[in-house]
Amino acid sequence: MTKFAAVMMIAGMVSGTVAKADGFNCQGRSTGINIKLFNNTQPEAGTREVAVMVLSNPSVHTPNKTIAKFTGANGTLAAKGYGKYEAKVDLRFNDSGRAGELIGGTKLGQLKKILLDLNFSYNTIDVELAKVSSVYGVIKYVKRDGDINSESVVCSRYLKN
Repeated sequence: MTKFAAVMMIAGMVSGTVAKADGFNCQGRSTGINIKLFNNTQPEAGTREVAVMVLSNPSVHTPNKTIAKFTGANGTLAAKGYGKYEAKVDLRFNDSGRAGELIGGTKLGQLKKILLDLNFSYNTIDVELAKVSSVYGVIKYVKRDGDINSESVVCSRYLKN
């Protein structure tokens, strides 16, 4: 076997074990906020486990569109059941430390957490998942004083082949 054939065979075996990117791209129906949610791509981390949530304002000019980023790696993002995600606003992290940014009718620094509840569950067969084009839900902005602002969201499922 030639070196090229051996390399191609190994590449084929490796690519068969790589997970595909998966998540959601959502938009708030009242504020227009963009919410991108990405799952882990490493099988050992759980490919249907949430990894990153990014909130951005499409009406703001680049490079200031991103309001906040939350990650499972730094403990500011977690799944709380099927289709339920919780992002903890922790101003100590650069990713969510822009306290003056407006989000959900308030400033980021006044929020304790952001809850995203989607009408979606991975607890179905993959054939049904492939048919999903739109997912609906609610995003809640929980303030440090206990008040809650919320809005409905519409999402498209992100599944990269």
